[in-house]
Amino acid sequence: MMDKITITIVDDHEIVREGLRLTLQGEPDFEVIGEASNGKELLRQIKVSRPDVILLDERMPEERGVEICKKLTKLYPELKIIILTAYAEQEESIIQAMMAGAKGFLIKNVEISELKRAIRAVVRGETVLDSQMAACIVKKLKEVPSQEFAQPLLTEQQLDIARRVAEGLTNREIAEQLYLSENTIKFHIQNIMRKLDVHNRIALVTKLIQDGVI
Repeated sequence: MMDKITITIVDDHEIVREGLRLTLQGEPDFEVIGEASNGKELLRQIKVSRPDVILLDERMPEERGVEICKKLTKLYPELKIIILTAYAEQEESIIQAMMAGAKGFLIKNVEISELKRAIRAVVRGETVLDSQMAACIVKKLKEVPSQEFAQPLLTEQQLDIARRVAEGLTNREIAEQLYLSENTIKFHIQNIMRKLDVHNRIALVTKLIQDGVI
């Protein structure tokens, strides 16, 4: 019997929590083990039961989701946090969240199948970003003056993969487009991150754009 992915849902609207719980609980590999309506309640729960994944609303009462994320990743760096937001045009919040340790940033109107895929992806160690948000981040970062590129040059194949990461594509989607295995893409992305001394996909895209590479 496979281990289930345990999930905690954090949103100040009960109807949202209930809808997500009923939807996710129907998956054989998911188990919703907690719900919280604010950051304080979540922190109390985490001390008792540690989920694999936290679905965290960005606009929480009293404290923003990004701030809650910072606290959680500092206390429990192994947590996989996906932040849900109503708006795509939140470049600064997205970058802050990813730098703080969030593993995903999705718009609330995301299709259920995409949300389920994102949950499984972050458990595998991937970082997930909604494609609309990726476009907004790229546009925003390209407004920043480029710096001289001092890092080791990437191969053409690595640059191609990096551009697809910037478009918000997952490892699987990149693999399908380039006719390579998902493990090969994962290996290339790890190499790119090592060369550029970054630790997640948002930091990777930020570095490449600021250095004028893409």
